[in-house]
Amino acid sequence: MKLKKLLSLVLLGSMVVSLAGCTSEETTSNGEASEKISITVATYSDPFEVDIVTSQAEAYMEQNQDVEIIIEPISGDFWEVLKTRMFANDEPDIFYMDLFQAGQFIEAGKLAPLDDAMTPEDIADFEASLLNGFKGEDGVLYGIPKDFSTLALYYNKAMFEEAGLKPPTTWDELTKVSKALTKDGVVGLSLQNGIDRAQPFFYSNGGSMMKDGKPTLNDPKNIEAYEYWIGLIKDGYAQTPQQLGVGWDGDAFASEMVAMTIEGNWMVNSMLELAPDLDYGVVPIPKKEQPASMQFTVAYSLSNNTEHPEIAKDVIKFLTSAEQQQVVADAGRSMPSRKTALEEFKVKWPERAVFADLAPVASEFNYGVISSTVVDETAKAMERVLLDDSVTVQQAFDDAQANIDKALEQQ
Repeated sequence: MKLKKLLSLVLLGSMVVSLAGCTSEETTSNGEASEKISITVATYSDPFEVDIVTSQAEAYMEQNQDVEIIIEPISGDFWEVLKTRMFANDEPDIFYMDLFQAGQFIEAGKLAPLDDAMTPEDIADFEASLLNGFKGEDGVLYGIPKDFSTLALYYNKAMFEEAGLKPPTTWDELTKVSKALTKDGVVGLSLQNGIDRAQPFFYSNGGSMMKDGKPTLNDPKNIEAYEYWIGLIKDGYAQTPQQLGVGWDGDAFASEMVAMTIEGNWMVNSMLELAPDLDYGVVPIPKKEQPASMQFTVAYSLSNNTEHPEIAKDVIKFLTSAEQQQVVADAGRSMPSRKTALEEFKVKWPERAVFADLAPVASEFNYGVISSTVVDETAKAMERVLLDDSVTVQQAFDDAQANIDKALEQQ
């Protein structure tokens, strides 16, 4: 059932009282009780994330003694938990909003507008592409990006040097080095066979996943690009993590089962744990017609049910301020979404600068209200092509597009 329909049922029959935006009591020095305004902020349960947001919340409370920020890490499927709490009108005041999920929450009318939470100067400091995915059809902003990531090509320096090769910059070069490095039990390239890794190839080939607000999986340029992508796998120069018997590309690259892989800046931290002594480099994804990458971003969004919207907006403004974005930059895990902080990030983490530089050419991991359907249908299409040689990319993508169009009509 659609989110909007479930919300409508709840609005008709639910008598649940929201706990978000409540107040708490504290005792003053003269023994009198005073109330603090409580603002809840939901985060992922990852300890790294929780620590950063907690330290930021403490900094805010030091400056605003009448406000108490309660951090609520959500374990398991963050989005399902958030939707369930929304059905009960029990969602936090502020919560993470993934670019991929934003469309359905905006359409359901569960997010509060945030245009007035930022000055024009603040807005101009964010990468425009990071803001676009959090705008509704009305042009209103419903999320302020807290950080982002892009994709690039990781390569094993020792393997390249031994083979006398340089990192590839074009598709032709990628094919040649993948073929040359597929030997002695090593595969040239590891590729996660999904839209969240293949999409840069679509755009590099002049394709697109969205046109006039509608998903366009079977764009001829996308089909041509995926034929190249799947050809690398079927020729044996690339393999999926599943074919390699590992959980993800990072495991394959860290264990030197492959010479190259396409991943995000998050893998830098993973490599420090999995293979701290491995000498590797990172370069832009090889291009066809134009450079391309992919953008993943998470914002802070505000519940329409919050009892203290102005204070909650002030909290969001603080959490995404230039000063607090610098906290994100210093942590080095994700990249700050403000341009000024991003420049500082590149200075402090020069080995990760390539990811920051790819921001202007990174397409969005966002396909509107039916993003989940687009990803699911694309995954099925790609799996069909991978496992069945009789199925062409054209057939698989056309079938998936038909299902996507049907889902869009039902909205």
